[in-house]
Amino acid sequence: MAPWMTTTTERYGVVTWNFIGLGVKQLSLEVGDTVHIQETCDGWYKGYLVRNKDRQGAFPASIVQLRKVIIEKQGDQEVVLSAEMPLVKEVTTTLREWGSIWKQLYVTNKKKRVVQVQRLMWDLMEWRSQLLSGTLPSDEFKELKQKVTSKIDYGNKYGP
Repeated sequence: MAPWMTTTTERYGVVTWNFIGLGVKQLSLEVGDTVHIQETCDGWYKGYLVRNKDRQGAFPASIVQLRKVIIEKQGDQEVVLSAEMPLVKEVTTTLREWGSIWKQLYVTNKKKRVVQVQRLMWDLMEWRSQLLSGTLPSDEFKELKQKVTSKIDYGNKYGP
């Protein structure tokens, strides 16, 4: 096996598949977790959970979707910040919250509410993809931002 190398390009990502780590050297991850990547080796990363720096270890690179980041130096420390638009972050957070609510509704067999929340989430997922594509003309981008904000407000008030 090749040696672990400090990474300068692959620094931050979102987990796209659950991973159950074996032993203390591997980091168990769930879909949606964000990770700070420190080293890379033969299709594996070493790093830690952004929300809990004490949870660290190795995990497959194939389960991580890399994100653009801004790296700020604070003395000898590096602070890695997501470069995503604030609205995209808000949509992602909202989808996570609504996803938990959807799951509770599903488990308690509230079919009508499950469908309502699911429709709200589908709209947000579609619009999030459009925001991330970076291909919208500025007037459509502005209009989409308004639709997203309105949908989140509506969903928080009447939906989940």
